[in-house]
Amino acid sequence: MQDGPADVIKAAISSAFVTYPLPGDPDWERSASWIKPDECEHLTNVLLRELDANGFQIVKKTTTL
Repeated sequence: MQDGPADVIKAAISSAFVTYPLPGDPDWERSASWIKPDECEHLTNVLLRELDANGFQIVKKTTTL
């Protein structure tokens, strides 16, 4: 379970860059279609700061049954 907006954003960024290593390919980690966890964290923080600076906020919807 995710704790908040940052976790959701990180998961979305990470899933957008999913790739799998090819057998015998030593450079797969440097592939343009893979993102390191620290890079994902950085992008998440930039997105959240830009949203905040422009007057946006992320709020959780309440659902009623």
